[in-house]
Amino acid sequence: MDFETAKEVALFKYSIIAPVNNGMITDQMSKEAYYRMAAQKTYTYPDGRSRTFTASTIKSWYLDYHAGGLNALIPKSRSDAGKSRSLTDEVCKQINAYREKFPRITGQKIYEKLQEDGYIRYCETSVDSVWRYLRSHDMKPEAPSQQECLAFEFEHANDCWQADTVDGPYIKPDGAAAAKKTYLITFIDDASRMHTHGEFFFEDNQENAMSVLKKAIQKCGVPKMLLLDNGSPYKNKAMSWTCGLLGIHLIYCRPGQPKGKGKEERSHRTHDMRFLTCTDFHGCRSLDDLNQKFWVYLEKDYNLKIHSSISCKPRERYMKDYDRFKFVDTKELNSSFLFCVERGVSKTATVRLKNLEYEVPQKYVGQKVYVRYDPKDLSTIYLYDIVNKKDLLETISLLNKHDNRKRKRKNICYEQVPEEKNGGKN
Repeated sequence: MDFETAKEVALFKYSIIAPVNNGMITDQMSKEAYYRMAAQKTYTYPDGRSRTFTASTIKSWYLDYHAGGLNALIPKSRSDAGKSRSLTDEVCKQINAYREKFPRITGQKIYEKLQEDGYIRYCETSVDSVWRYLRSHDMKPEAPSQQECLAFEFEHANDCWQADTVDGPYIKPDGAAAAKKTYLITFIDDASRMHTHGEFFFEDNQENAMSVLKKAIQKCGVPKMLLLDNGSPYKNKAMSWTCGLLGIHLIYCRPGQPKGKGKEERSHRTHDMRFLTCTDFHGCRSLDDLNQKFWVYLEKDYNLKIHSSISCKPRERYMKDYDRFKFVDTKELNSSFLFCVERGVSKTATVRLKNLEYEVPQKYVGQKVYVRYDPKDLSTIYLYDIVNKKDLLETISLLNKHDNRKRKRKNICYEQVPEEKNGGKN
C-alpha cells in the first residue's frame, strides 16, 4: 500500500471515530453503544469496496488515535511481510532450492514436487500459495508462449503423426573430456497427443530420426501420414523411400512456418516445463541414462496425465482406436528402414561404405550395385536389384584381408556373367 492510500485509510478510520473523539454523541449514548451502532453500518472503503467493521475494531481505532494521533491510524506493514502464512519456513526454503537448481521450473511443477518429496499435503496447501510466494519474491513463472496453434485435429489415432527435434541437456559421458549437447527427437500422434516414441541423441540427423520412427512403428503401428518440417533429418531420400515402402503419406510444413506442427511444438514446451527444467541430469553418464529418465517421465507423467485439449489421458485416447491400427512383421519393417546407396565394385571385388570395406562376389567386379544397409548395424549389408524390381541379391560382410590371404584363388569365367551387367551399364 502506498503512502497516499495509507493516509486515506487513516482519515477514513478517523471519520468513523470522530463523533466520539469530539464529544458529539448524546449524553444518553455511551461510547460502547456508539461503537455497536457504528458496527451496524456499511462503509465505502478507500479502495471502493463496501465493508463493515466490528465494534471492537472501531473501539481499537479510537484507543489508537488517543495514544498516537492520526499517524496511529495509518495501516501498519505486516511484521511477516514477504513471508507466506500457509507455507512453513522449511517449505519456502525448499521452493528456493528448486528455483535455484531449476531456474525455469514453473509454479505448478514446484507444487507437485513439494507433494512428491513430502514437504506439503494436497489437502492442506493449494497451488495458489506457491504462486503467491513466487510472485512476492519476483520468481514469477515465464509468460506462456504466444505461438499460434492451428485448429485442426485428425479423427483417429495413427491418422497422422508429427515429429520434431528440440535441444536437450548437456551430459558428460564416461571417459569424455567435456560435456556434450544432446538432442531430443520425438513423434507424437495428432489425435491423442500421445508420444509414440522419443529419444535423445548426440546428433540431430536423418539416421537418428529414422531410428525413432522405426521404434515408434514397432510399438504403435504404421501411421497413415507424417507431418514433418523441412530440416535435413526429416526431409531426405531415406525418409521418403521408407514412407513409400510402408504406404505412409509424407507431408512437409511450408518453409519458415512450423506452426503446422503446433501439437508437437506444444508438447516440447510441456517437456521443457515438466522434465527438462526440473530434472537433475548430473548423474547421467550416457545416453542410456538420459533416455531412461525421459521414458519414465513419458510413461508415468506425460502420457498418463489429463490433456487439456482432449480432456483425457493421451494413452487412453490412443488405445480407443487400437482395432484400426496397421502393423507390419519384423522382416518387412527391417527391410523398409534399410538405407540405399549406389556403389561401384572395385577390381578386388569390394565396395566401400562409411569408410568400411565389404567383399562382394567376383561376378559384380566393375559394375554399379545398389547397397542397402542399417546405419545402426554395419556388420552386414545387402545388395539389391532395384532397377529390375528384384529383391535381395546378396548378403555381404566386412572384408577380412587376413582370411583372403589364405584362400586359394580361382579362375573366373566372365563370359558367364550376363552381358547387360558387364561394363557398368546397369
